[in-house]
Amino acid sequence: MSHAHKQFLFAVLVGFALAALVHSQNQSGFISIDCGLPNNSGYTETTTGINYISDSTFIDTGESKYLSANHDLNYYQPHWYVRSFPQGARNCYKINVTYGTKYLIRAGFQYGNYDGENKPPGFELHLGANLWDKVNFSTEFNQTTRELIHVTLQDYIHICLVNTNKGVPFISSIELRPLLNTSYKQGPGFLALVSRYDTGLSTTNDTGSSRLLSGDDGGGAVMAARASGGPDKVVVEEVVGPGYPTDIHDRIWEPYYVSDETEFQLRTSAIMNESYQNAFEIPSAVMSTAVAPKNASHALQFYWDSPDNNSEYYIYFHFAEIEKLRPHQLRNLFIIWSGGWSPRPFVLRYLNAVTVSNTWPFSGSRKHSFSILKTDNSTLPPILNAYEIYEAKRFLELETNQGDIEAIENIKLHYKISKNWQGDPCSPQAYKWEGLNCSYPESRPPRIISLDLSSSGLRGQISPFIANLTMIQALDLSNNDLTGPIPDFLSQMPDLYVLNLGKNKLAGPVPAGLIDRNKNDGLSLSLCENPNISKLGHVSCKSRKKQNVVIPVVVSITGTLILLLTVAAIWWRCKSEKKDGKTSKYLRLTIFIQTEPFKIQGRKFTKSEIDKITNNSTLIGRGGFGEVYHGTLENDAQVAVKILNLSSKQGSEEFQNEVKLLMRVHHRNLVSFIGYCDSPMALVYEYVGNGNLQQQISAAGADIGLTWKQRLQIAVDTARGLEYLHDGCKPPILHRDLKPSNILLNETLQAKIADFGISKALATETATHALTNLRGTYGYLDPQ
Repeated sequence: MSHAHKQFLFAVLVGFALAALVHSQNQSGFISIDCGLPNNSGYTETTTGINYISDSTFIDTGESKYLSANHDLNYYQPHWYVRSFPQGARNCYKINVTYGTKYLIRAGFQYGNYDGENKPPGFELHLGANLWDKVNFSTEFNQTTRELIHVTLQDYIHICLVNTNKGVPFISSIELRPLLNTSYKQGPGFLALVSRYDTGLSTTNDTGSSRLLSGDDGGGAVMAARASGGPDKVVVEEVVGPGYPTDIHDRIWEPYYVSDETEFQLRTSAIMNESYQNAFEIPSAVMSTAVAPKNASHALQFYWDSPDNNSEYYIYFHFAEIEKLRPHQLRNLFIIWSGGWSPRPFVLRYLNAVTVSNTWPFSGSRKHSFSILKTDNSTLPPILNAYEIYEAKRFLELETNQGDIEAIENIKLHYKISKNWQGDPCSPQAYKWEGLNCSYPESRPPRIISLDLSSSGLRGQISPFIANLTMIQALDLSNNDLTGPIPDFLSQMPDLYVLNLGKNKLAGPVPAGLIDRNKNDGLSLSLCENPNISKLGHVSCKSRKKQNVVIPVVVSITGTLILLLTVAAIWWRCKSEKKDGKTSKYLRLTIFIQTEPFKIQGRKFTKSEIDKITNNSTLIGRGGFGEVYHGTLENDAQVAVKILNLSSKQGSEEFQNEVKLLMRVHHRNLVSFIGYCDSPMALVYEYVGNGNLQQQISAAGADIGLTWKQRLQIAVDTARGLEYLHDGCKPPILHRDLKPSNILLNETLQAKIADFGISKALATETATHALTNLRGTYGYLDPQ
């Protein structure tokens, strides 16, 4: 038998032995998903014995891709396939879990040049509505993982990949491992892994069992460690180490190798006592080695860098005494953090584990360090067996009301809707589901307030799950193939003010409650082109059109008479004041005469036009919406271009709201709207060249300080702009974020109000009341 055949046979036997061992281990609660694996297939991974299944039942979108053949054998088997997402801004997995369980969640990414482009992409990874991390790659051969610890608040989780225009997102694997709820305690949110090290390994004696091949290039902090007094730092870059079945929770422990000059290794072959296990259940193989400084008076020191001062961290130090001490020997330790934290000294007991961690997160610095030292009465140097560092991530985005989520998902299932409805319906706002509008009350979950399923191929009866959208104001089910009667529950939905059921095949009488609300409660009801609906008691489309002809004529005549009388009264008043010498100094009246409703169709710019306008332009502002550039049109007109930042919390809603509002407002004390662009989302305004009021009044001691007369005129201009919004617009508009930085000044110091991104119409076609809750910048809104 050749040497090669012997090696192959040996590998097979080892594989069978390992498989037999790991199959005896308990994988209860494990969820192991190979993303992109063909439908309804699975396998047992040879190095771990973990059973993996296809992701096809967890997601409706994406494309399965197989890595290039020359890369297969170099990678961990769950990374042979990937699922890529060339379509859609956000694609989400929905994974059923056990409510209230603490999970270790790991997402793996192996590019491997699967697309033949040799351009590793960059994208965002979200847990539900919240940003988990950004995923980036340096070369086609590098892989990366993202790992976090999270307590589930529902019986499912969403893991989403978000396209940030840096390439096509993809994913290789998703793994969930249950943990004891008494371990890794933290506040609201989740813990994202920075580093997890098995210390005390020797480069000559320990090779570790390889679980993840090649280097991890993203996400974690740069780590280093050394014994004080030594000249070197040992930087660990490998991602190898024991996982399952060595660690029953399948945590991957990176090896931290001792420095021969300043440190030495301690190890034991003794098996840890079962009683040693604390809530963290660190494997015996990890705890059986430790690192110590060669000079007992020196400290073990650890460092890491933070991306900013606001990042918050939890550290878990795992200790166990692995030497049998003589009666006169003592190992007493304490820890000092660079920020001042220091728990009480503690004594280690033989083969018993203790975990020391901070109760409150560490933050406030970009550089962090820890030192482990012995106390004065300790006869032995400090040791450390293992440690973990996590960054605390908080839930800043509230997920949609659970009742609304269940209702809309049941509607999706009922009608087999093929839209890319994945993840949370309303959050984050930039990625809310197509056809939905949501309200975002302060400090409460978003609610679905409108649903547009027009021309969506709906069949069958009107779904009873619609009744569970209890806050809905507008419902459009027109131009489908809906059949059967109109359900009475539609008349029982208190906030519903627009209902369009036109162009369907509905039959039978119209519920009396809908007829009554249509007549007396302002419900806009459309049932046109439903030939089998009884017309008894219902205003037909034909008669409604006749009414619509009469009403504008009456209104037009009445309006004209009122306008003529108003002009006559003003003329008489001005003539009397002039005669008496009482002409008002500041009173100026602007009269707008409209013969038909005011219609402005703002110019729609293309992406190339926006690029041309902003090319080599000056950045003149930056806010929560995005960035504002000073540009020039083809006719040399100067403009300000506001470009939406997709990561903005309220960007998409503000963009849509602002376009609708600016298309119909026109006043000399409001910034003029010129046009917009859908992709990228951008708004084009007139350029107001003298800055804003905040800049003017903040220029202490400068020559451009405003006189009292100028300040008064600015106040009057601002009041005129607000008066037009409140009384001149139909329906009226509340700005809701008026402040000095939103009052712009032109060359003559004429004031123009800007930024309608969070304005609110007092009445719309879909509502009859205003929402005046606080929005925008606190401190600038009258509580009345």
